[in-house]
Amino acid sequence: MRKAFALLLLLACGSATLSAAAQAPESGELVVHATGFANARGHAVAKLFVAGDNVLEAGRWQRLAPIEAGAVTLRFSDLLAGSYAVVVFHDLNDNLAIDHGLFGPSEPLGFSGGFALSWLSGRPDFARLQFDFKPPVQTLTVRVK
Repeated sequence: MRKAFALLLLLACGSATLSAAAQAPESGELVVHATGFANARGHAVAKLFVAGDNVLEAGRWQRLAPIEAGAVTLRFSDLLAGSYAVVVFHDLNDNLAIDHGLFGPSEPLGFSGGFALSWLSGRPDFARLQFDFKPPVQTLTVRVK
C-alpha cells in the first residue's frame, strides 16, 4: 500500500512539474548585427523597446560595443517572445545619447522594421520599427546610415 501511494505521489508531482514547465514563458537571445559604420571612433549603441515605449527616448534595454571593420554584434539575452523595436546608433563622442544638430540627428542611425530616416519618412515610432521576436535565438540585421 505504501509503495502504491508513493508511486502515485511521485507521478502527481512529476505531472505538475511537467505542466508548469510547459506553461513557463519561453525566452531567448536577440542578436543585433549592425553594419555601415564609417569608422571605429566611439561605440555602437543598441536600444531595445517594447510596445508603448517612445523610441526617441532611452531604451528599456541598452547595449554598447566597440566597432570593428564597420560592423558590430550586440546581444540581448533572456528576452521573452513578443514585439520589440531596435534603434542602433554610432555614439561618436561616447555620451550614450543620440546627438542632434540643426537638421536632425548628427550621429548615424539604424532601425529595425526596415525604417529609413529621411526628410519624407517622418519620425520613427514603435509601430514603424516593430518586429516579432521568436526564441530561442533570432538575428536582426540593421544598417546604420
